[in-house]
Amino acid sequence: MEELKEKADHQAIRKKKEVFVERRKQRLDRREDDQKMRIILEGSPIPTFVITKSHRIIYWNKAMEALSGINAENALVRGSAWNKFYSEKRPSLADLLVNQQIDEIEKWYPGRWRKSDLIDEAYTVTDFFPGLGERGKWLRCTAAVLRGHGGELFGSIETLEDITDRKNAQDALKKSEEFLMAVLEGSPIPTFVIGTDHKVLYWNKALEEISKIKAETVVGTRNHWKAFYKEERPCMADILVEEQIEEIPLWYAENYTKSKLIEEACEGTDFFPAMGENGIWLRFTAAVLRDSDRMLLGAIETLEDITGRKLAEEALRENEKKYRTLSITDGLTKLYNGRYFYQQLRTEIERSNRYHHPLSILFIDIDNFKNYNDTYGHLEGDEVLVRLGKVMSRCLRKADLAFRFGGEEFTAILPETEGDDATVLAERIRKEFKREHFNPQETAIVKVTVSIGVARYLFEEQFSSVLKRADKNMYRAKELGKDQVFFDELI
Repeated sequence: MEELKEKADHQAIRKKKEVFVERRKQRLDRREDDQKMRIILEGSPIPTFVITKSHRIIYWNKAMEALSGINAENALVRGSAWNKFYSEKRPSLADLLVNQQIDEIEKWYPGRWRKSDLIDEAYTVTDFFPGLGERGKWLRCTAAVLRGHGGELFGSIETLEDITDRKNAQDALKKSEEFLMAVLEGSPIPTFVIGTDHKVLYWNKALEEISKIKAETVVGTRNHWKAFYKEERPCMADILVEEQIEEIPLWYAENYTKSKLIEEACEGTDFFPAMGENGIWLRFTAAVLRDSDRMLLGAIETLEDITGRKLAEEALRENEKKYRTLSITDGLTKLYNGRYFYQQLRTEIERSNRYHHPLSILFIDIDNFKNYNDTYGHLEGDEVLVRLGKVMSRCLRKADLAFRFGGEEFTAILPETEGDDATVLAERIRKEFKREHFNPQETAIVKVTVSIGVARYLFEEQFSSVLKRADKNMYRAKELGKDQVFFDELI
């Protein structure tokens, strides 16, 4: 029995020794782990501190010293690190987690916190700390609960990241964006912006005014086309977003050009019948928007109502046309005037020589017109001139041109006409005019006649030669008794 007892005692002693050794090994391992953790935390560039369940600081690394200006000894021994971060004593995020006061986070960090997506029982806050540095610092603080192998809570770790530069950059960017939005919003130039998905990102007040479409009804949609067209089709900004500049002519024909000032931009002018009461003319410029890495962001399009300018240009063209017509038209007879006769005759002679096509002219003179004027007055004489102009207009063909050469002399240019055919036309004019009745004294009817000379242009002859022949033939008609047509190529 004694041997059995002695053996059991030896086993118990050996067991105790084994337990002691194991516990000592675990303590050494934990001490080694703690030492490694200290080394890791100490060498980490991320400001970090650790607190126990009793809120005592047990780790305060060099990066934390640099950020806070408090050395580890003061932080660990005095525990007064809060005054570098807050004006009054209050819990840090790590303190709230140690106390399991998750509901209190909103109280101390209203609207500036969120639960971590990566770590259980971890939270992140972003806040401004005016006591840090010369002008304060923006910090992103992330705290997590620390638990042992058995799940018991023994403390909390908190890391801090100085995001002051990033925050300032974000604030500057935000102010820049707000300024840009204010500029666009206040701009008198109708403007809209679309993203790469063709959805409207921006629609300013000037565009609201011209399109009668409010921003809230179009922003976030692809319905910007409705402001300009009755049926769905791409705007220029849409084509640029697709980077299909070669497609622009399919939609805008020749009404566009590439911008000379802006890269990846096009300009166009078109009439939009769906806009306004009677449609409007717009000049539009669309340009691609890219970020600093040349990634496509979308496109911007600006519009300018040029309806007034277009109407003014059209009115100017009409006036120019009117003034040109007046400059080449005889005010009394409404036929072309003598100056235009010379211009057109030169043109027809050049064409006749180039293609060897026939050309003839008529010289027409009213017989005894001076006596008629002296007898019945200039107003009655003007009536004779007007009536002759109307007779010529009725008798000549569409391709023929009639002119009042000056005084009582008239001319006609007959393209594609031989001398004999021109003589037939001249006879038609003479007979038609002779049928006209004039009643200058409201008593007796007076007949007025004309004498007409015909000349056919001879290829390559001088301009003045055909004029002289026509004039001579006209006077020959008068010499033969007036009221007749004379044509002789040999004169």
